[in-house]
Amino acid sequence: MLKLAQNIIRDPSGHSFIEGDWFPAALPDNIELEEMCYPDTSFSFASFFSEKPVGFHLGFASGNYGHCLFSAGRNGEIRIGKFVTLQCVRFISNELIDIHDHCMVSWGVTITDSWITDDTMSTEVKRSILQNAANSDHRHLEFTEPKKVVIEENVWVGFEAVILPGVTIGRGSIIGAKSVVADNIPPYAVVAGNPGRVVKYLEPTDTTELKNRVLKDIKS
Repeated sequence: MLKLAQNIIRDPSGHSFIEGDWFPAALPDNIELEEMCYPDTSFSFASFFSEKPVGFHLGFASGNYGHCLFSAGRNGEIRIGKFVTLQCVRFISNELIDIHDHCMVSWGVTITDSWITDDTMSTEVKRSILQNAANSDHRHLEFTEPKKVVIEENVWVGFEAVILPGVTIGRGSIIGAKSVVADNIPPYAVVAGNPGRVVKYLEPTDTTELKNRVLKDIKS
């Protein structure tokens, strides 16, 4: 039986609820929870409207703390890897946000694969998006040109940073507090500012060779 950090109960109709949840809604049917993860509350999915077979995945021992918000449109998907810590993060997905293992994402961070700019969308397109939202049941903005966001393994994102569409953040990087990241970030970079700029590089401490050496020392 799947063992989570919280108890999941089912009502007679088959809907899943987090036992003791302060928010009374059921969890979406198309989310996937691995063992020992912590989904926190169904409130995090109040604006989750993905119609994908699996629109959300929370990996082994990963946690959603501080009521993260997972907003997703019809084609949106959010994947969270193993041993990931999320603290009051806002996700906005109309395509894909993919966070790999061992990441930490801090208070007030926004990660979005969707945006409107004067360079990419005309007044007519913007008006159409707003009209469609106004006429929908849930008022979610279904952007026409989302671009997936990938955060690779062992990345730390500081509080109130903003990660914009189309960005890949390389393994082992650090994104400073309140930074705005609009371009790809190479591995083991330290980023700060608006717009975010690489200010230094780190020595890799999480390579396979180093991890195996540490495990060997622990076992010896």
